[in-house]
Amino acid sequence: MSGEKVMSDEQNENIYPLANWDIGPIEEHKLVVFRPHFISSPGQAADDAEVSRYYAMTVEQAKELRLALESAIVVLER
Repeated sequence: MSGEKVMSDEQNENIYPLANWDIGPIEEHKLVVFRPHFISSPGQAADDAEVSRYYAMTVEQAKELRLALESAIVVLER
């Protein structure tokens, strides 16, 4: 999958929890857009989450993302 990134406990990267998101289609361009709202500092309330920029993906990329999310959920629910 083109957007797949394997996460491990050994990576030393900051993690920003999602608080919410906006997602929807742009039919005339056949794109799905996604805009995450994220917590950028400890103690920050979800209502005060940072709102990111919009990210666009093709239908195929959205399907790949769905499969990657489903695979990660399966691992976590074992």
